[in-house]
Amino acid sequence: MSDDLKRDIEEQGGAVATEADVISVNGQPLERFASCFEKSARRWEMVVYPALFAFCVLSIYGFYMIYHLTQDMSHIARNIQVMSTSIDPYMGQHMAKMVDGIEGMSGNVEVMSRNINAIDGNIEAVTVGMGNINTNLQQITGHMQTLEPMMASMNNLDQSTQHMANSTLHMTREMGSINRGMSPRGMFSRFSPF
Repeated sequence: MSDDLKRDIEEQGGAVATEADVISVNGQPLERFASCFEKSARRWEMVVYPALFAFCVLSIYGFYMIYHLTQDMSHIARNIQVMSTSIDPYMGQHMAKMVDGIEGMSGNVEVMSRNINAIDGNIEAVTVGMGNINTNLQQITGHMQTLEPMMASMNNLDQSTQHMANSTLHMTREMGSINRGMSPRGMFSRFSPF
């Protein structure tokens, strides 16, 4: 077998042909070409047929997706038509009234904002007044501390007044008994037997 023939067969991816293979071909180049083409075609069949099958599966799936997409778009179009008929035909007038209401509400919010600012000023005045009250209470507390010794003195004075009242009561009784003893009847009554 010649080296050129072996090289050609190896380049085509086939095994090196033996002498018997060359004899069976009988030296005709067309038959050799046909057998090499058949081997090459079998190799390509292993790649082309699965690729063709995958292409068919993907095209069927693509058709399925497009079909469902058109159905969904038709459904959306019908829903939009139903929604457009169900919308209020006087919506423009209602929107104008709603805008007027919102403008009135905006004015009321502005008035509320001014009132809140006024309340803020009043609260600041109340805070200042509370500070003054706190100062006055501290002064009153200071005066109360000076009044405590006076209260103790007043308690002592009250006790002394009660003692004087008791002493006066005893003196009154004693004066009464002296007075009875000094009366003329009281003197004779001691001496008289009856």
